[in-house]
Amino acid sequence: MADDPRWTRDFSLWWAMLVGAFLRVLPLAMWQSDPCVRDECTYMHLAKNMVKGQGMTASERGWLWAPGYPTLMAGHAKLTGFAESIVGTQILLFSAAILFGYLLARELAGPKAGRWAAWLLACSPTLVFFSGHLWSESIYTTLLLGALWTLGWARKGGIARALLPGVLVGTCVLFRGVATYMLPLFALGLLWARHKEPKAWLGAGALVLGAAAVVAPYAAYASARFGGLILSDATLGQMMWLGNNDFAPVTFDYGVGPLHVTQYDAHTAAGRPHCDLELGVKAWDACETANGKAWIAANPGEFIRRIPLRWAQLFNPNSFVTRHIRQGRWDLPAWIGEPILWATWLWSFAAVLGGIVGAFGKARSWRLWVPLLIVGYHVAAIGLVAGLSRYRVPLDALFLVFTAALAADPKGTLQTLGATRWRLVAATLLLLICTPLMTWFLLPGYLPK
Repeated sequence: MADDPRWTRDFSLWWAMLVGAFLRVLPLAMWQSDPCVRDECTYMHLAKNMVKGQGMTASERGWLWAPGYPTLMAGHAKLTGFAESIVGTQILLFSAAILFGYLLARELAGPKAGRWAAWLLACSPTLVFFSGHLWSESIYTTLLLGALWTLGWARKGGIARALLPGVLVGTCVLFRGVATYMLPLFALGLLWARHKEPKAWLGAGALVLGAAAVVAPYAAYASARFGGLILSDATLGQMMWLGNNDFAPVTFDYGVGPLHVTQYDAHTAAGRPHCDLELGVKAWDACETANGKAWIAANPGEFIRRIPLRWAQLFNPNSFVTRHIRQGRWDLPAWIGEPILWATWLWSFAAVLGGIVGAFGKARSWRLWVPLLIVGYHVAAIGLVAGLSRYRVPLDALFLVFTAALAADPKGTLQTLGATRWRLVAATLLLLICTPLMTWFLLPGYLPK
């Protein structure tokens, strides 16, 4: 088809959205009684507390999660009677994620890349899975892609435009506390190659203002209620307990970590006990964080040795869809289930490895460095505490935008990559690091037990 400058006339995009919605609705229609799992159940518990008028509460195990997702679930529960109805909103919102990915790839490498991005995002087994389940990843992914696209939009216009990416980043913070420290990266994106312009600095200020306007009301409420400064969540202590303890780092992927409560309890029994829940949310989190730091100080060599393990857990190409299929939660025949597992592999490897090549071969200026810094920040944070394939879901979506640029013009991408030494060296180094990390749990996380 001819390339039309107006993306609204690109019917491939609309078909991708339609197919993506169908793939997300189909499992819901076939398996309506899919019970909650671990964090899903906690989200349900928090939402029920909100419906009862208790406001945001700590989890049953003591830590305080970011408020965005349980609040949205509670809103759905009040409107429909079922907190689970949030998955309908997630499916609709992911159409926006497909659009944002399309626009990002289109601006990066042209309309063909946009179409590739739309279809890669629409058909990813992992992204399809999370759209239909009660984790925050699907909405967080939409917000992250939207924040990146509006960042480019803000660079092209007036100061007020910067409010929108700020609002989206602030909303990211309310859905996942780890996003708190992404805001400077977006400000850097506004200032990139424009740092001598007063207008750019005013835009960066507007971006921060937009984020603060979203986060500040809840931060004031939570800080007053839970006894100390809280911007979004208080989960660092729990993550330190999971990852920096006498037992091996815990993860919840199939074939990699303890999936059942009895296995989990037996695994963690060898470690230090939790701090007293009577301390309260903020003091409990501070206590657990201090204990984790003390463990690191006493075991520096073991702490360093665990970092590659946590990264391997993060880059595990088998996602939660693998866990569902292997545990028989969907009762799929092998001739359907196995191809889905292989497709999950394919999309995981294509996202990470193809995304690295596409990023260094096609992206320039802030379009390369801001996404790389976002990914690097998440990877660094996970290396310090605990790894899980679920934490990579939003990063996979971001990677797929760059994979689309490679798929749209593989020859040109490779030629550009080979023509610039530092790009070739950087891409090669990352490929050499990520490939063994992705194969570490490839078979243990796939083979039937």
